[in-house]
Amino acid sequence: MSMIKARHTYIGDWVARLYAEYRLEKAFNPIYIHNTAKDNGLPILLVANHFCWWDGFIQYRLNRHIFGRKLHVMMLEERLREFMILNQCGVFSINRQSREMVESLRYTVELLRDKRNMVLIFPQGELQSLYTPDFRFGSGIEYILKHLENNIQLIFNINLIDYYSNKYPSMTIYTRSFDYMENPAISIEEAFNGFAETCKLQQIPG
Repeated sequence: MSMIKARHTYIGDWVARLYAEYRLEKAFNPIYIHNTAKDNGLPILLVANHFCWWDGFIQYRLNRHIFGRKLHVMMLEERLREFMILNQCGVFSINRQSREMVESLRYTVELLRDKRNMVLIFPQGELQSLYTPDFRFGSGIEYILKHLENNIQLIFNINLIDYYSNKYPSMTIYTRSFDYMENPAISIEEAFNGFAETCKLQQIPG
């Protein structure tokens, strides 16, 4: 069985906008975007923490408000098959337990040849708590970067929530570029964990 490639349809875009704008604002209020990633016009690989059901829609909102690319999202095959409408929102599958995994990674490399595209991946490969002290990445991101034949922009994304004295939680969407070509001595995992720690410190009221 082959991997499920991404589709972008009118219905899919409508569903994504409904959840990324209206329903996300009902669940989190307010929503802040703290973006320090300057768009340099290259294809974007967005690396994010995977902490809740809203993941994907959060980045859809981020992309729509800041970057304006065609968003593609890598998702575990078993989860995608449960919610196939997401395939029409640009979601494609990966199956870590089969030969399809390499096919999905090659598909990601292909998508990243086009400067109009953004590809979102959650390299820890599973939902994890916001309080996870150190994210552990699978080998997929290394495969992608190794097989790219063109330049891309690698952007980290950390999303954090707080209640304080409010009935509904606020959400802060943090982004930062990381030039992995200029920093070969620092692993992507190490750099991402460093950014995550910085974001958590920024959440503390001054």
